[in-house]
Amino acid sequence: MMFWIGILIGGTFAWFAIKLRFYQTWTLAFNIIISIYLSLYLRPVIVNIPAVGDTPYSNALAMAAIALASFLILHGISYTFFTGQFNVSFPKIFDAVVTGLLGFLAGFLVWSFLCLLIYITPVSQNTFVKDIGFTDQFQQTSILYLSRFCNLVNAVVSSQDNEQSAEQTINKLLKGPEPKKARGKTPEKPTGPAEPNNAKTGTTKQKQVCPPPEPNKDT
Repeated sequence: MMFWIGILIGGTFAWFAIKLRFYQTWTLAFNIIISIYLSLYLRPVIVNIPAVGDTPYSNALAMAAIALASFLILHGISYTFFTGQFNVSFPKIFDAVVTGLLGFLAGFLVWSFLCLLIYITPVSQNTFVKDIGFTDQFQQTSILYLSRFCNLVNAVVSSQDNEQSAEQTINKLLKGPEPKKARGKTPEKPTGPAEPNNAKTGTTKQKQVCPPPEPNKDT
């Protein structure tokens, strides 16, 4: 059921994209991809802020806030300097086919991101939520779809030495939030017991052997 809801949302985005034309749709899809990417990789920074509460919903709320704020900022910048200033026209067939496909992909990406927010909250363990389609199979489908777009951004902005795939980041997120007190702390090495006193434990040291006294030559 969740898959078909994603198809419906993607179709709605495709219809809306054809109305906007390709230039505006491409800008909109770009802003959506960057916003989701930032929400995924900036989440640890926001969650570790002391003012943010440590609850099972902290990760989902932080990611939603980052994605929404990033999209609004990017959309404002793109409208001010690009889409609001001039327009680029393309053939009608191109607008109808390519623009519709791009809008569909953007819509399904938004739906996959919303499903990820549900998966990382305790709501996903509810029986009703599982019955309506939030299964492990759909979870893998949405994660794979999200990861493909995030990995494209990773290939451009991340260095090969420090690159962490989106699959690894999402899978780590799905394991559950770590306690805030445990973050950033290194486990202390256990202190071993003090060495036992040789005198009390009965261990004997090797006695120094003294040489015999020399005989008296006068006798």
